Amino acid sequence: MADRFLIAHCGHTNRAYEHICWWNPDSRGYTICTTKAGRYTEDEARRICTASECIAVPERVAVDLSRTTPYYRMSNGTLGGLYDGGPHHPVENSRKSWTEIKSAAVVIGIYAKPTPMTPSKMRAIYLEAPSPAPTGEQHG
Repeated sequence: MADRFLIAHCGHTNRAYEHICWWNPDSRGYTICTTKAGRYTEDEARRICTASECIAVPERVAVDLSRTTPYYRMSNGTLGGLYDGGPHHPVENSRKSWTEIKSAAVVIGIYAKPTPMTPSKMRAIYLEAPSPAPTGEQHG
């Protein structure tokens, strides 16, 4: 099976956004969720990104960088969802994420200038994913 690529949009991910914006399937809008993002062939990704504010990154890299559904601490101390709906699997708009994305990119558009969010402004809280169920028999 040929590699598939997600397309990060630098123009829709500025330093005010905590998570990277990805192209939706069929080039129809944007999402912060890697599982909802479009998957593109290398030819499609090159065509889209060559003269744009986009970076085409292998699917595995984007998925490996993604986090669990983000929450924020409300004034009463409880956690609220940072985004409606869910679950979400966003990639932080951080210098570290962009460094990994750019190093794995198949094409970086000529206008693609990532602007990571300042770490002190990030408010997302990520809960650990539940541990997988044990396999095999339990001996006691």
